[in-house]
Amino acid sequence: MKILFVYPNVTSQRSPQLGICMIASVARQLGHECNMFDLTCIQRGKEVSSFKSNIENIKPDLLAVSCRSNEWPMIEKLFQSVDVGKILKVFGGPHATVAPEETLEIADIVVIGEGENTFSELLKRIEDGEDISNIVGTWTKKDGRIIKNDMRDLILDLDNLPFPYWNIFDSIHYKKSYVMEHFKGAKVVGTFETTRGCPYGCTYCTNDYVRGLYKGKGKWRREKSPQRIIDEVKQFRDEYGLDGIYFIDEVVLTNLERLKKFRDLYVSEIGVPFVFMERPENMTDEKVSIIKEAGAKMVSIGIESGDENIRRNLLNRHHSQETIINAFQTAKKYGLTTYAFTMIGFPDENRESIKNTYKLVKQAQPDKIQTTIFYPLGKTKLCEKTVSEGLFNLCTPMPRHYYDKSCLNFPKNKKKELLLWQYIIANYNSRLAEFLMKYPSNRLILSIFILFHKIYFKLVM
Repeated sequence: MKILFVYPNVTSQRSPQLGICMIASVARQLGHECNMFDLTCIQRGKEVSSFKSNIENIKPDLLAVSCRSNEWPMIEKLFQSVDVGKILKVFGGPHATVAPEETLEIADIVVIGEGENTFSELLKRIEDGEDISNIVGTWTKKDGRIIKNDMRDLILDLDNLPFPYWNIFDSIHYKKSYVMEHFKGAKVVGTFETTRGCPYGCTYCTNDYVRGLYKGKGKWRREKSPQRIIDEVKQFRDEYGLDGIYFIDEVVLTNLERLKKFRDLYVSEIGVPFVFMERPENMTDEKVSIIKEAGAKMVSIGIESGDENIRRNLLNRHHSQETIINAFQTAKKYGLTTYAFTMIGFPDENRESIKNTYKLVKQAQPDKIQTTIFYPLGKTKLCEKTVSEGLFNLCTPMPRHYYDKSCLNFPKNKKKELLLWQYIIANYNSRLAEFLMKYPSNRLILSIFILFHKIYFKLVM
């Protein structure tokens, strides 16, 4: 059977979608031909014609679509513009999991949550000519009604999963990865997943909702063994070479003994620098020293809001200002470059709250920083709050990126001011940012800045 995977990467960010790599690996193990339609390198305005050409040339038996919520409008555009005939349309990924009913407006069958075992069963049933309407872990349509099957059990032993099929993506995702900038002189950077199931419950993240779907379906937090991680990296290295690694896990520094074993194996068998993400409270001296010895080069740490009240009571992130500052200081103590995640534009946030974020960033002194505008992701607690308070309409289109103006029902001037604050925090050490801090609501400054913002993002996005 010919399968055409569809990756509607509207941001054009060069990095493999590991979920697709895993599902493609499952399909190949069962003997199916896997092809890819990837928007990453397709010229703007050519998306529909390129999709049509792929359908006509490959003549797939099945379309497998992995979609994030900000990519849904592009998926609608593609499938409304191109006649795919009677090709079976299988959707999975984040948007399908949180919005299966909406997804079924286009899809024939929706895979909810982890897809490896579900997709494997689906392919086997199709090959055997069996009914596919009652597969655990899916929603589908039959005789005009939606069939909502139960959630499948979580995959408990990640070591038993097949290795990702890296070749489903063009090598540009490894040879010109967006994280390449963190590895001077690197020619190839690999992206790897070592765990599943973030143990935290941030109110702006869909992880908490998905964990609720899996209640009673197995242990949520699961970790690959150090040896499995090393074997996976080796396979990738043998295929492409390797100069750097990005571990995409939300948290890494959890199990101390596992961390020590990983360090020992990684140093002796891999030995290339890597970057990772971590929570402030996990950045202890012992754990950071171990990860540095393993080869860590940079750590990305979530500050999100520098206002402790917003952080604790709105975002459900229960760590103090001191914990955040210490996390960055500990990273620097052991020679790690630091990258901070910050976000503004929350409900209940005011100018003083945002100033507190600026002040905390100044104290933490990250080497690099990302500042985004809050968007309420579907099924999150913060989305429910914004809807109930009349701040957000669920029909509001999601922006292609998180650097655009706020989608909440704020006054126009507040939205403009948020864009200015976004610049100030992201450039917290610059003289211009310090100057703009004094005039965040000045109409002339706001007008000039908004014009600059529009021109910039029209050129780069």
